Amino acid sequence: MPAIEVRHLTKTFEQKGNSVEALKDISLTIEEGDIYGIIGMSGAGKSTLVRCFNYLEKPTSGEVIIGGRELGTLSGKELRAQRSDIAMIFQNFNLLMQKNVVDNICFPMQIQKIKKREAREKALELLRTVGLSDKARAYPSQLSGGQRQRVAIARALASDPKILLCDEATSALDPQTTASILALLREINQKFGITIVIITHQMSVIREICSHVAIVEQGQIVEQGLVEDIFNHPRSKVARSLILSDRAEGSWEGQTAGQDGGDASYGGVEEWSGENRQRATLRGDRKLRIVFSENSAFEPVIANMVLKFGVPVNILRADTKNVGGFAKGEMILGLPPERELWAEMEAYLVEKGLEIEEVTEDVE
Repeated sequence: MPAIEVRHLTKTFEQKGNSVEALKDISLTIEEGDIYGIIGMSGAGKSTLVRCFNYLEKPTSGEVIIGGRELGTLSGKELRAQRSDIAMIFQNFNLLMQKNVVDNICFPMQIQKIKKREAREKALELLRTVGLSDKARAYPSQLSGGQRQRVAIARALASDPKILLCDEATSALDPQTTASILALLREINQKFGITIVIITHQMSVIREICSHVAIVEQGQIVEQGLVEDIFNHPRSKVARSLILSDRAEGSWEGQTAGQDGGDASYGGVEEWSGENRQRATLRGDRKLRIVFSENSAFEPVIANMVLKFGVPVNILRADTKNVGGFAKGEMILGLPPERELWAEMEAYLVEKGLEIEEVTEDVE
């Protein structure tokens, strides 16, 4: 049985006599124990969608089924009980500033009428889980952003939820802290079997932790599936844009593989000024995005292609990214002006086991 199933969901807001359709015919399935990503630009509707998962926003039409129960059929009392299985964490942490860390974690247990001693013992155990045993008596104002988010996660776990919704939970954090929070969420998923839904505008978050993803644009799902499949073969324009804008540290840019056989990893590097880089971006050469598979990662494919065809290619960008725990090599190539070679060069790359697709956007 899926943890979350959404069928033909729509959500319309009435604003000053006008109807705004925030969500349009959304259907998706999230399996139990999955880490599922929902990504889109600001205003795409992703946060409205996740708030429909626990009926904080009531859909205008459609169904939300949690653990086999359609939320729209539940009474108010039944809905409140169902919500106890669904916890949320947010970008701004939402901690009680006048309470210390352990009391923040105890707060939802107090609402559930759990005995004070039992709640405190559980809170201290959750602090150990999130790596903050020494911060029990600290106040939120004394903590870093990453520590506050760990407290928020511990508080979310206090009610023993089956589903954890993370709405832009790492957006306010620096990259290193984001990585530590994602590692913690992965550990919680594995330890407790909690289904986790990640709402974000950052493709780096999706490929780091999620197994499946839905891409939302203007209130509609334009693409969904395995993260690896979408990374290799993005079909929608917004997916391609998100992937191309997902910059990894240490990437190589503005390099040329010439007839000396130099891949980015083999030398033959030409430093480009901003003016030269802009010229490469705007000129009419065909641009390809290629993804290295396990079979092609250890062969200097680009260097060999240059030697085979006797013309240089521009490496506009190259880096390695973590996709679901596996390293994926990625390059954006500018093919030479000789159009008669394009088909042959693309066939050569495919023959070598590379995933390829044309890039129509400018590569900055």
